[in-house]
Amino acid sequence: MSVEPRETFDKDMRIKKEKGNMAARKIGDTAVRLLYPPRCPLCDQIRPARSAQYNLVCESCRPSLPWISEPACMKCGKPLAREESEYCEDCMRTRHLFDQGRAAFAYSGALRHSVYRMKFQNRRDYLDFYAEAMVRAGQRCLELWHPQVIVPVPMHWKKRATRGYNQSELLAVRISRLTGIPCDKKLLRCIRYTGNQKELNRRERLQNLKGSFAVRMPEPSQERVLLIDDVYTTGSTMDEAARALRDAGVRQIYFLTICTGKGKRHASSVPDRAKPRIRDQTRM
Repeated sequence: MSVEPRETFDKDMRIKKEKGNMAARKIGDTAVRLLYPPRCPLCDQIRPARSAQYNLVCESCRPSLPWISEPACMKCGKPLAREESEYCEDCMRTRHLFDQGRAAFAYSGALRHSVYRMKFQNRRDYLDFYAEAMVRAGQRCLELWHPQVIVPVPMHWKKRATRGYNQSELLAVRISRLTGIPCDKKLLRCIRYTGNQKELNRRERLQNLKGSFAVRMPEPSQERVLLIDDVYTTGSTMDEAARALRDAGVRQIYFLTICTGKGKRHASSVPDRAKPRIRDQTRM
């Protein structure tokens, strides 16, 4: 079968265009690195050029990363003090609407300040580190859950207009690229402005969040959803998002976050139940 000269010409032009685009991206990436050298997401110091190619956090901060390892709550993933414990006190007292969730780090120390800078000081350059950490920490769970779609916890348009971006959405896109799981940014929407919830207890948060989310009818291939957010505290946001998804027909709802609050000592033990493990991570 002969190839027409025009087809050959068009193919050559496409190849040249792709090569030109790749070269332009490399030049652009180099320029960005020169103008904005990569910084450690914990201490915010500039990372050495050689180190920046292989590690997303500087060598001095890496040992202090507060990775969550066992024992962790079987429901929400909060770290626990006792090996025989299986649930944190919050999950003992609360009937959560999600199935299970995990976080990469404990919400404390340098990580707490790091997340604050990312959210309120436009440090979106930290997001690659967070996304990779979440995938590494949740790898085993993802293999067990088999989520069909990744959905970011949405932000009301007023908050987004003030901040300029939804960090959960940017995380979800990155995690989708790392895992190959498709991301649907429009499945879940925030339809009611809730304001700041930092000073509210769980009951007040639930009341404040009631009716905040709406769901576009999910596809048949979206019965197992993985929610993505930055911080898990009381679980009220996850529960309200899960409520909206379940009302729309989603059967299984899981979550991954960057950080979670520390669990309390009091928890029950259920010896005959399988406990999903999160591996302790030492390098990043």
